[in-house]
Amino acid sequence: MSELNHAETEEMEIDIVSLIQNFISGIFRWWWLIVLLALIGGSIFYLRASRFYTPMYRAEAVFTVMTSTQSNSENSGSYNFYYDSTTAGQLAKTFPYILSSNLLNEAIKEDLGISSINGSITASVVPDSNLITMSVVSMNASEAKTILESAIRVYPNISRFVIGNTKFNMIDVPTEPTEPFNKPNYVRTTVKGAFLGVLAGLLLVVLYAFLKRTVQKPEELKKVSNLKCLAKIPNVRQKARKKRIESRITVFDSRVGAGFRENIKGLQMRVKREMERIDGKVLLVTSTVAEEGKTTVAVNLAFSLAEYGYKVLLLDGDMRKQTDWKYIEGVKGKGLYEVLRKECTVKDAIFHDEESGVYFLGGKEPIKEVTQTLNSSNLLDVMESLRKEMDYVIIDAPPSEMFEDAAVLSEYADGILYVVRYDFVQRRRVLDGLAELDGVHTRLLGYVFNGIKVGHSGYGYGYGYGYGYNYGYGYRRDGEYGDEKYANREK
Repeated sequence: MSELNHAETEEMEIDIVSLIQNFISGIFRWWWLIVLLALIGGSIFYLRASRFYTPMYRAEAVFTVMTSTQSNSENSGSYNFYYDSTTAGQLAKTFPYILSSNLLNEAIKEDLGISSINGSITASVVPDSNLITMSVVSMNASEAKTILESAIRVYPNISRFVIGNTKFNMIDVPTEPTEPFNKPNYVRTTVKGAFLGVLAGLLLVVLYAFLKRTVQKPEELKKVSNLKCLAKIPNVRQKARKKRIESRITVFDSRVGAGFRENIKGLQMRVKREMERIDGKVLLVTSTVAEEGKTTVAVNLAFSLAEYGYKVLLLDGDMRKQTDWKYIEGVKGKGLYEVLRKECTVKDAIFHDEESGVYFLGGKEPIKEVTQTLNSSNLLDVMESLRKEMDYVIIDAPPSEMFEDAAVLSEYADGILYVVRYDFVQRRRVLDGLAELDGVHTRLLGYVFNGIKVGHSGYGYGYGYGYGYNYGYGYRRDGEYGDEKYANREK
């Protein structure tokens, strides 16, 4: 039966708490982007308001409109002007139509003796009344007043073909505007642009929070797999020092804190129990990507087993990098590559560290011919000889997502321990990496949840001193080492 229940259609539901945490962490991570977008938005709105600003002037007139009928015979020439509800309805429908007609425009041009009208004419009618406000907007203040006066003069002659004779009773006569009606407020415009920039930045952070989907709780993997969480390793932060010496996190350093050592000890006990259940000796340690802390876990697991009197070999199976030797002082620099090429025997290549009690097999230089080396027919014999000599063999393998090396090496292991770093890799990628190893015959014992922040979700321990993890795939963070006997392992 498969140890991993991984189906692409089975997605974990969105955890609201995790989503909020992602949003808050996204703000702290991308605050500079939000500020940058605010500056860009404010600058764009300010430049647009200042460079493309055109002053516009509005002239207005308020009046009432009366319609008329002849008082006597049709030829008497006498009219009675009146207003009723029917007139109001006609005005509401016809006044805007007449203002936009070509007939009125041509009449204004003829009245003013111009070829084009430099402005726009609008009017609004108060509902259920004959009160009208007519306005003209133009880039020139005097032209706005002139056009408005002309429209008032010619309108009655144009409207008589539609609603009959009309008469305007002026309430507010046209006056020349003294200042633009669209005078810009640069401060308000800039603030508006900055606000939109901040809003765009926050939307990007929300998108980041939705798409992040990293593993932030051990329970998240339990929902979609049958794997056990064998340990929750707290994050160990590094303090800046004036004198910077390359540091590696080990259980022997008294300043890493009791929490780290206790969790490594707990991991050692659980791994030992799981290996005894399957009668296994060879354990492969890997992760999804680099810098998840697999090397730190593998090395300290070996140290912890050796501390309890077991004969443990740490095998650096990450031949593309080969950095495990930096944890152990005085190594020979002969690894699996040299043994398989028969440049030396297994016995000659193995180095025994008297201080930690660990046996070590690993080189010091990166190897290019890794695929050919792992396909060597001698690899099986080498692994069998190590089984006979050792109580446990810990293989520090490359990340499973990057190369097939981990899957190849797992064929020679009895169990696999998977390292998952807190809030580092998307859950989908972790599940894909586990699925790659689930296809081999080696048993997946469980996973280690590594790098949990102090106080996060009830996990972690508070330290008086901190380190940064070496996250295992050829990268390191420098800092002063702890105990003096481990301070200069490379020398």
